[in-house]
Amino acid sequence: MVRKGKGKFPIKQPNRPSPVANVGKIGSLMRYPDRDYANSLLHDAVKQLAPLIHEYNFKVELLCEMFPKSENLLGLNVNKGRKIMLRLRHHHNERSFLPMSDILGTFLHELTHNVHGAHDKNFYDYLSKLEKRFDEIRYGNVHSNYRCEENRLGFGRLQSGVVDVRAKRIATLSKTGFKAETKVLGSASAIHKPRTPTPREARLGAALRRLEDSKHCHSDRDQQSEAPDEKDLNIVELDEDFEIDSDSDVEVVEVVEVARKDGAEDRGCNDSKEIIVID
Repeated sequence: MVRKGKGKFPIKQPNRPSPVANVGKIGSLMRYPDRDYANSLLHDAVKQLAPLIHEYNFKVELLCEMFPKSENLLGLNVNKGRKIMLRLRHHHNERSFLPMSDILGTFLHELTHNVHGAHDKNFYDYLSKLEKRFDEIRYGNVHSNYRCEENRLGFGRLQSGVVDVRAKRIATLSKTGFKAETKVLGSASAIHKPRTPTPREARLGAALRRLEDSKHCHSDRDQQSEAPDEKDLNIVELDEDFEIDSDSDVEVVEVVEVARKDGAEDRGCNDSKEIIVID
């Protein structure tokens, strides 16, 4: 009896529009429920960080989900972007997903490993710069050189005098509704800014943060500890633009190729004026 999608020639998953050219593929774990939703979470994470990925020219060949045995492990970066793996589900419940803010925080952390390997001062300075830049683009009035268009250029425009929903929302949120100030409860005195920590306190805080990050991110440690045996893997052939060896150290994943709507192949681009289509 012939069954679709079984055997040597399984049904190929349809391509998805690429949020940014520098991310080659995304994939979710096949052996867990809600894998389509997990895949959409990865796609949305790339979509939200697309301006940063484009601006700093980060290259990610494969972004995929991981569900490691270690409860504290949140992400891995293999060979500076060859594979970036993110935990999407709570350790105690495979049907319960982490908040998007946590996923984005881990993603920024792993992108920093594309530039700095060890959790040292240079690493945290760079991560802090990325987090600040992301907040500026997301919440502030700072604009990047990255443009997000809902339609392909020249394939549709708003009628004269019509404002889109996003513009209305931004205008509403930009209105000043109240004066923000901070005071001590039960008094009229304002709360003073916290004092600057001493060099000794700063060194202690940095050491504690490195210790905590060593539990959540093993990018500077033995990455094979969470890798399944090769017999447990469903090896997925990747296209020639993003070659990855067959000795994958990722769990069984469902890989969906990402491609632009106009059918063009995705390749890294340093042109800051590039207009990228987002679905």
